[in-house]
Amino acid sequence: MFQLFAKNPAVGGNGATAAGLVGSYDTVATRVADFVDAGIETFMLQFNPFAQEMTRFAQEIMPRVRSLQLVA
Repeated sequence: MFQLFAKNPAVGGNGATAAGLVGSYDTVATRVADFVDAGIETFMLQFNPFAQEMTRFAQEIMPRVRSLQLVA
C-alpha cells in the first residue's frame, strides 16, 4: 500500500482516490462540504478503530458539514 501511494499520491490504499481528510473538525468538515459542493454525493470512508472513529465522525464532523451547507 505504501509503495503504491508513494508512486501515485492520488491513489489511496484501497485503490480509490485519497482525499486526505485529516485535520481539525472544522477543517475536515470544510473539506467534505467542498466535495459536496463539487457534486460528490457518495463517500467511502475508512475508520480505524471503526466504531469509535465512525461515531466521532458522525458526532463531530457531520453537524459541522450540515451547518456549512445551511450557510451556503
